[in-house]
Amino acid sequence: MKKLMLLAGLYCLQPSLHATSGNPNAKHETVPMSATERAKANFRENYAWVQDAAWFNTGDDNIYCIFHQGNIVNRVFYNQRGYWQYTLINYPASVLSKEMKERVQSSFPGYQIGYINEIRSDNFEPVYIISIENENNIKVVRMSGDELEVKQVLEKS
Repeated sequence: MKKLMLLAGLYCLQPSLHATSGNPNAKHETVPMSATERAKANFRENYAWVQDAAWFNTGDDNIYCIFHQGNIVNRVFYNQRGYWQYTLINYPASVLSKEMKERVQSSFPGYQIGYINEIRSDNFEPVYIISIENENNIKVVRMSGDELEVKQVLEKS
């Protein structure tokens, strides 16, 4: 009986084989991940096709990545912990949808669309900051949903 108890005790002390991974290189969720690693993993998951990504740190320890798609410049921003915050997309008027062009031009007759900054985030639909100009003025217009608002007016000299 003593031998049986001893064997049972030794059996219980063995490391549990079912609690470990068969792959010694497998990453476990308990392993901490740096902000940069987390941001790059998120980027690879969402932009696997991108070849020219360049990474930068901002002065406040946030991280962002820049890449190009023809004449479109994309900037993907991550916070200090490596979580996605927003994406900023810059492009010329030629890339703007026909519907949006018509909306801007009907609201501001005589103005030509210059450049567009599109901001995408989780909480809101895209916001567009659009530069328009005529022979006398440059206007910066904010478009979000059905709302179109002039944010700045500059006179040309």
